[in-house]
Amino acid sequence: MRETLTALLQLQEIDRQIFRVQSELKRLPVEREAKKAEFERKKARIDELRREAQLLRVRIKELDDLATQSRQRMRKVEHEAASARQDMALLVAFQHEIRTLKKDIGAAEEEGVGLIDKADALDADVKSQSEALSADLELFAQFNANVEKEVAAARTKIAELEGQRRTRTHARVPEEALALYTRLLGAREGLAIADLEGRTCQGCFMEIPTNMVVRVNRGTELVQCPSCDRILHNPR
Repeated sequence: MRETLTALLQLQEIDRQIFRVQSELKRLPVEREAKKAEFERKKARIDELRREAQLLRVRIKELDDLATQSRQRMRKVEHEAASARQDMALLVAFQHEIRTLKKDIGAAEEEGVGLIDKADALDADVKSQSEALSADLELFAQFNANVEKEVAAARTKIAELEGQRRTRTHARVPEEALALYTRLLGAREGLAIADLEGRTCQGCFMEIPTNMVVRVNRGTELVQCPSCDRILHNPR
């Protein structure tokens, strides 16, 4: 059984490397997609600001048209008032309408000026965020190129390691022991065999009973940690 455990330990050296490279292969695309999602959020925010600015411009145009129409109406009323000097009741009505039109013009102009400031601020914000996003996209293009290189290198490395692994999976490892090792490898994130320091499993750092320590040291069977289920190995 010592020979089997030695063979499994040699196999684990390669499998831990494979696990690390596979983890990197998973991490890189996830990181890339996260960056893409962030860019989409930024772009959506820029589009939202741009729409807000456009709506403000539409409202500004409406206010400008309203002020223009009110001025035109006021000039007409002023002309009519000048022709109605003899009719005091009509003159008073015209004067009241003129005051109302002036008030409407003033309110439209005041609101329009405020909206122009807001629209200008939004335009500046859109420009600033767009420039920042463009710079980020340039960096992302470089990042993406590096990811492609790293992914290709990782796949090549895995192929090499799997080739080495096949040479180490030989007749010295019984089928039952190999099946147990393979199951634990996937369940315990690439660490199927854990060192035993004293009575402590270095995989989960839990203490094991003394009788199990004796069985590990004897080396006549594969002993598993009762806590994490890993195969225990005394490196001494």
